[in-house]
Amino acid sequence: MVQKIEPISGFPEYTPAQQLAFGRIVATIQGVYSRFGYTPLETPAVERIDTLVSKGIDSKEVYALRRLNVQGDDDGAKELALRFDLTVPTARYVAQHYPTLVFPFRRQQTQPVWRGERPKAGRYRQFYQCDIDYIADGELPLAADAEIIACAFTALKELGLRFTMRVNNRTVLHDMLSACGFAADTHTAAIAVIDDMEKRPRDAIAADLAALGGDATGLLNMLANAAALPATQGVTDARRVLSLIERMIGAEAMASVVFDPTIARGLNYYTGTVVETVLHEAPELGSICSGGRYENLAEGLSGRHLPGVGISIGLSRLASWMMAQNGPFAPAAASPAQVFVAHADGFDAAPVVAALRARGVAVEQSFDALPVAKQLMNADKRGLRYGIVGVDGPLVQLRVFATRTTEALTLDAVIARVRA
Repeated sequence: MVQKIEPISGFPEYTPAQQLAFGRIVATIQGVYSRFGYTPLETPAVERIDTLVSKGIDSKEVYALRRLNVQGDDDGAKELALRFDLTVPTARYVAQHYPTLVFPFRRQQTQPVWRGERPKAGRYRQFYQCDIDYIADGELPLAADAEIIACAFTALKELGLRFTMRVNNRTVLHDMLSACGFAADTHTAAIAVIDDMEKRPRDAIAADLAALGGDATGLLNMLANAAALPATQGVTDARRVLSLIERMIGAEAMASVVFDPTIARGLNYYTGTVVETVLHEAPELGSICSGGRYENLAEGLSGRHLPGVGISIGLSRLASWMMAQNGPFAPAAASPAQVFVAHADGFDAAPVVAALRARGVAVEQSFDALPVAKQLMNADKRGLRYGIVGVDGPLVQLRVFATRTTEALTLDAVIARVRA
């Protein structure tokens, strides 16, 4: 009996063409990260549960990891879980490898994470993030906050996106809460309510804030009038970061970067600058690029003051939307090869394939017994542009799929054609 195969909700898979398009998006982002000097890093898929939940992560969304058959005190019985994000593993990595690292430590990381939330459009249980973090040993300059945001801004621009990055400082929220009579021990709960302002009616937000004992109306009025906020340290720092960003990306680009005191970020480890990003054409996706500054994330793991600032592009959510658009990152070819070399009687393809690959041309060589016409049809369906069907002395027979024509060219001419 053949087992019925059902997709697992929240764990996406791509077609070959989609996977190649996904790879182009990743390469674009990583290229920008590298230009800003961020070193690639990978960490294991699993972390200790106590490391993950100690940083304010909701344990209800953490996938615990355990072998089906655990015996005694072997590794399967340890309290391990799939990572929830890439920031906490980075903090653990820095604390663990502190003696061998040179600071400031700039790292980029593109890997999947796992969250036990209800899947829906744009929300997955397994998804990729593209992170960068700047971690200091001691003092962390505000310029690092600005660079992180400028780097992500540049990556999103190179993807051809239209968006708004909204920047705040968490101390602004604490200052406003104190000014409106909220006790210090209610600030975390109040910030969580503010973080939901765009998802819930104003009356519901006001009721939840009032239940915490402060002046909810006064707080909501302050949040709605960012330009009138007094010059507290948090406001000053936020405006300083915006000024530094402008120097990095240019004044014209600042139309896409704004100060917004309602940005809170739900995770408790953020202590300063916070940022969220919304696409103009797809606000329903929520924030596709977010992050912030954390003063103490690694300190509890190392005993050292290792402040950092980071930002993450939610790659899976963003890529799924981008691939659905009729743009440069829409799925096209289902093969990374540039040239298809057919299998045919009397055609010794191996030297041609080797010569092309040696010159940097990606080649898909056929070993198929199908008729040559059928081989070419399948290669065309996979999105290849050229096929080679034989040789005639120093010339190769180049099939151009777009025009359904065959030309006799030297190998140098073939390479020039492909590169053009």
